[in-house]
Amino acid sequence: MRKVLLITLLVTGFAFNANAQDSRFGATVGFLNAGGKVTFEDESVTGSDAGFYLGLIGDFGVTEKFHIQPELLYASVDGSSAIFIPVLAKIYVAEGFNLQAGPEISFSLEETGDDISSLSTSIAAGLGYDITEDFFVEARYSQQLNNSYTGDLDITARGNGLFVGLGYKF
Repeated sequence: MRKVLLITLLVTGFAFNANAQDSRFGATVGFLNAGGKVTFEDESVTGSDAGFYLGLIGDFGVTEKFHIQPELLYASVDGSSAIFIPVLAKIYVAEGFNLQAGPEISFSLEETGDDISSLSTSIAAGLGYDITEDFFVEARYSQQLNNSYTGDLDITARGNGLFVGLGYKF
């Protein structure tokens, strides 16, 4: 966990120092569809619920077409809440349109059992569109890479999320 946080801070710091004149900050809010799958032996159970997220973003222009966008998001789904920290590389492919991809860590704010990890590592990918210089929309999907179950049984538990939102850069 310390390595992931250190890497996140280093990437964010590098991006900020690389081109500070193109740095912008903002806020985002949107819809979150969170899903999960638990597999034990040959049986699988899946489910999903809808909720919302809100948070803060940084947008650091490394070049005109390449930006780094770290985010700090609070999410609530069906009474459960978590913090998501994606660090996305944004590549502008056309006027206003960008592709996004990068690592994401999340922390459950709920109490977990002894055999359940509250930390998840994921990979996220999506796309965005800058409506104006200040307003943007984006949609992305994240897939958990680590197993949330840490016990001795042969159980696999992973989550995913679909984030669709609107944001404003100050």
